[in-house]
This record gives sequence, structure tokens and C-alpha cells, in this order.
Amino acid sequence: MIAYKVFNSDWTCRRFQYQVGETYEEKVNPSVCDRGFHFCKKLADCFNYYNFDPNNKVAMIEALGDIAEGDDKCCTNKIKIAKELTWHEVLEMVNIGKGNTGLGNTGHQNTGHQNTGHRNTGDRNTGHRNTGDRNTGHRNTGDRNTGHRNNLVSMAK
Repeated sequence: MIAYKVFNSDWTCRRFQYQVGETYEEKVNPSVCDRGFHFCKKLADCFNYYNFDPNNKVAMIEALGDIAEGDDKCCTNKIKIAKELTWHEVLEMVNIGKGNTGLGNTGHQNTGHQNTGHRNTGDRNTGHRNTGDRNTGHRNTGDRNTGHRNNLVSMAK
């Protein structure tokens, strides 16, 4: 089974060291949240357990042994770390882009905060045509904007 796994920045997960291209095996009967190498069938589900942090490593894996399945994660007793995914690939695969709502979105037409792109609504946006405050770029509406063509400079309260 082809699936996905997120690792700490040093390629560790739960104090176990991994390396791309290597296969790992444990002599256990896999049990979700108990024992085995954990992974998710859907890449987006990985971020229920790991922060969406570009310092983390993300990989496509192959579950080669026995598999136990949970609601949104699985585990196996034999796993191969097949390929590291770039964050660009991760963003495309989890559909971070147009029309997203929430925080930490990348793309455009995002609603929330800490968005990257343009036409964002919220605060701490980077790009242009942002609405809110603390925007960087141009044609921003709100206060504490950096760039040009900004409107609505805040007054001291």
C-alpha cells in the first residue's frame, strides 16, 4: 500500500530514526496507537498528528507488512520510506491553494490569518490585495500595512 508519513526535521518519529530509501521491520502484530510504524492513507490526515511545519519531513511510504487500520491512520510492521516529498508537492497534494478557509493557508483567496498569496482576508497576510491588518505587499486594506496604496491607517485607541 502506498501512503504518507510525516517526520521531525531530523527524520525521527517517536524516537526512531528513519532514512529515505530504507526498509524497516518490527516483529510485532501492528495495532493503531499502540505498536507498529504509523502512517496515513491520505496525506492531509498526517497533519491531524503533526504541525503543518515546513521544518518537518514528509515522505511517501510503502506499507509492506501486516496492516492495522484506524479512522484516519494505519500502522504496519514493515515500512519502506520510498520518497521525500517537497513542501511544494505537499501543498499541491493537500489542496492548499485557491479558496481555502482557516489559518496557515498558502495560495490566494484564503480566509483566515497567516496566509501567503494574494486576495487574502484576515491578518498577517503576505502578498497583495489583502484585507485586514499587518499585511505586507500593496493595495492592502486595514492598518499596519507595509507597501503602497494602503488604506485605513489606524488611529491610537
